[in-house]
Amino acid sequence: MDESADAVSANAETLEGFHEVNLASPTTPDLQVGDEDLLQPHPGPFSLELFLCCSLPTQPVYSTPRHSHNGSVPGLEAESAEGKEDGEVCSALSDSLSRLRSPSVMEVREKGYERLKEELMKAQKEAHKMVREANIKQATAEKQLKEALGKIDVLQAEVQALKTLVLSSPTSPVADLPSAVGGGVKTPFKKGHSRNKSTSSAILGTQPDPSATQPIVRECREVDSQLFSEFKVWKEEPTLERSCSFLDRVYREDIYPCLAFNKSELGSAILEAVEQNTLSVEPVGFQPLPVVKASAVECGGPKKCALSGQTKTCKHRIKFGDSSSYYYVSPFCRYRITAVCNFFTYIRYIHQGLVKQQDAEQMFWEVTQLRREMSVAKLGYFKDQL
Repeated sequence: MDESADAVSANAETLEGFHEVNLASPTTPDLQVGDEDLLQPHPGPFSLELFLCCSLPTQPVYSTPRHSHNGSVPGLEAESAEGKEDGEVCSALSDSLSRLRSPSVMEVREKGYERLKEELMKAQKEAHKMVREANIKQATAEKQLKEALGKIDVLQAEVQALKTLVLSSPTSPVADLPSAVGGGVKTPFKKGHSRNKSTSSAILGTQPDPSATQPIVRECREVDSQLFSEFKVWKEEPTLERSCSFLDRVYREDIYPCLAFNKSELGSAILEAVEQNTLSVEPVGFQPLPVVKASAVECGGPKKCALSGQTKTCKHRIKFGDSSSYYYVSPFCRYRITAVCNFFTYIRYIHQGLVKQQDAEQMFWEVTQLRREMSVAKLGYFKDQL
């Protein structure tokens, strides 16, 4: 027994560093049992001599079973594999960074930046150019719209004036007076008080009626074939040139004589302004005049006509285009100028195609009426505004 105890104690010294385990439970360590309990023999057929050191476990026992893999640990292998992969990734990233930082890549990148910058600047310039062109087009369109609206207003005013002129001009002949039954003439009805003929005849005696002996005169008209043919040729292709036969006749017979003033140069300037539609005629107020310069003597004044040179009361003055010089004209000269202006206004409407509701004969009589006004004005007849 003493030898067995010595062997056990010797074996116990050699097992330092190992956990004390319960032999009854080989998978879990028995931490509740003391050392004396482990070394006490159990009753039964088990003999202490059979308890040898070779029967003790040489490795610590854990709560979970361990499996041998030829001396390798799976967790360590996985961690080593992951570490190897991370190292490869890091090396790849470092290689990529080194390549990106290489001079050739930096040069390519700088060139790309410069190219991108140039493209952006080019796109901005194109955008600014398009915006500027759009603004210019918009401004031009607005200006053209304003001009068109102004022209429309002027044309409407001219059409209205033409309608008034056409309605006011006597283009139709005077209506025939009704004749009395039996070939006699019926005396027109006279308003007002009339005395009894029987009483007056008894006192004054029988006298013949003056209206019964005087013939009745009515205004008649007839189309001149030559003048009408010239007008129809001009109407087919209206023009404002003096070379056509129709306007050449009107210039010779009516326009030149109507604008023949003592100041011939001023009369020629008036005709040129009327042809270009730049002559302005406006009334004059009777306000005191400023100091008259030497160059303004030819323009006349409120008491002197610039066309005739005579001392007349001038109620109107004329101006050429945008000039600041005014010429005072007498009522007689002003009527002659307006007669020519009315003729040019009407033929200008025909040239522009604004007169469409009348046939050729009606238009011819309207032109003839305007020529008649010029002829009457050049002879000295005029209408003055009171």
